[in-house]
Amino acid sequence: MDCILGLDISTSVIGMAVMDYNHKLIHYRNLKMDSKDDLEIRCWQFKQELLEVFENYGFDMVYVEQPAMMFGGGKTTAQTMSKLQRFNGMCCYAVYTQTFLVPELVHANSARKKMNISIPRNVKNKKHHIIKEVEKKYPNFTYELTRHGNPKPGTDDIADAIVIAYYGVSKYKEGLNDIGEDQNSK
Repeated sequence: MDCILGLDISTSVIGMAVMDYNHKLIHYRNLKMDSKDDLEIRCWQFKQELLEVFENYGFDMVYVEQPAMMFGGGKTTAQTMSKLQRFNGMCCYAVYTQTFLVPELVHANSARKKMNISIPRNVKNKKHHIIKEVEKKYPNFTYELTRHGNPKPGTDDIADAIVIAYYGVSKYKEGLNDIGEDQNSK
C-alpha cells in the first residue's frame, strides 16, 4: 500500500503517522527514548523502529516537522536547538538510508493550516488544543489519559505527526492536480 509517513522528531519522543492518499489514518504511534542515551543510540533505536514500519507499508514520501529555528520565549536555549537540529538531521538521514527518499521538512504552522487548525490566542494549552483538533478530524485517534485527565506524554507528538502526514497527502494531491492541469493545457 502506498502511503505517506509523517514524523515529529524530538530528542526524547518521535511521533509517527502513516496515512493513505485519501487522508485515511492507517497507523500511528510514538517512540520514547531514554534521555541518558547518546543521540547516536537514540537514532539507532529510531532506525530499528523504521525497519518495522517500512516492512508493513510502502511509502512514496516522508514528511518531517521542521525543527525549531527561533527561540521559544525563554524555553529554548541555543544548545537545545543545536541538539534538536543535529538529531533531526540524523533521523532524516536514517530515513534516507532505509527508503532512498529524502524527507521533506515542513513548518508546523504550514501543516496546521492545511488541516484548518488555528490556535486562538486565548488557548491555555496549545498541545491539548492540537490533540483535540486531530481527534475531531480522526475519531479513530485514541489515546490514554493521565490520572489527572490530561493526554499522556507523547500524545502531542503523535498528533503533530498526524498533522504532518495530512500535509504530505494534501501536497501530493495538489501535485497531481498541477500535473492534470498541465496536461489539459497542452
